[in-house]
Amino acid sequence: MPEPETRFADAVVLNAVERIVPTETVDKVLDDTNTRECRRRELPARICVLLAIAMSLFTEENIGKVLTKVVQGLRLAWLDRNYQQPTDGAICQARYRLGPKPLVELFHLICQPIATPQTPGAFLFGLRLKAIDGTLEDVPDTPANERAFGRLKGGRGKDAFPKVRGIYLIEVGTHAFLDAVFWGCRRGEPAGGLRLLRSVGLGDLLMWDRNFHSYEMVRRTLSTGAHFLGRVASNIILKPVRQLADGSYLAYIYPSPKARRKNQGGILVRVIEYTIDDPH
Repeated sequence: MPEPETRFADAVVLNAVERIVPTETVDKVLDDTNTRECRRRELPARICVLLAIAMSLFTEENIGKVLTKVVQGLRLAWLDRNYQQPTDGAICQARYRLGPKPLVELFHLICQPIATPQTPGAFLFGLRLKAIDGTLEDVPDTPANERAFGRLKGGRGKDAFPKVRGIYLIEVGTHAFLDAVFWGCRRGEPAGGLRLLRSVGLGDLLMWDRNFHSYEMVRRTLSTGAHFLGRVASNIILKPVRQLADGSYLAYIYPSPKARRKNQGGILVRVIEYTIDDPH
């Protein structure tokens, strides 16, 4: 019988994870990345992968309790009644042995578009809606994290925690994550947006906020075969070259002011001007 630390709701969540991330898929990733253990251990690489996933679901629990939920909730065949759970130190060592490579591989294998044409809000004009946006997340206050990610400064001094900048590609209709990049908090979002274009292609309509707009972002998005809809800042020069019946117009964007003056390398875009007048 499960111990009290594992509630029925926890077991349901973990069984759902097992259906989405089957053991066979985890084993394939471990083989492909050559990260499977060479000798029998209390914490095989397979369980370390599942533990890393579960840690994001039970964020308020310490690592030992999360492992308890994993080994009791997933009904893994290799466990016996006399299984002794490793110490927190042994768990951390096992995670270091595993490293990030299999988790990255598993993410790209599992995180694929899941919307169907019947999914509300997932398609427009026959194009799958995707969006890019970024956020800043607190990470544990350790010297290693501060060196790796940095710490922002405000009017009252440094932030209490180091921060990691995450830039995400999501499927709009389902909010499913399709790709992500992470780096230091002082590094800007636009470079992350360009990197996420690796997961965009023909049949997509990609949306982004004004911070992601650039000539290179437009050029590389179109080169994937995708369409885009992006906000632009008010200082972007968009000179109408043709007015359209619905009030929008066509204009060129250029890689530089010099290219604009010489009318070289321009990309023709449709510009839609709008005003949000909702008081909320």
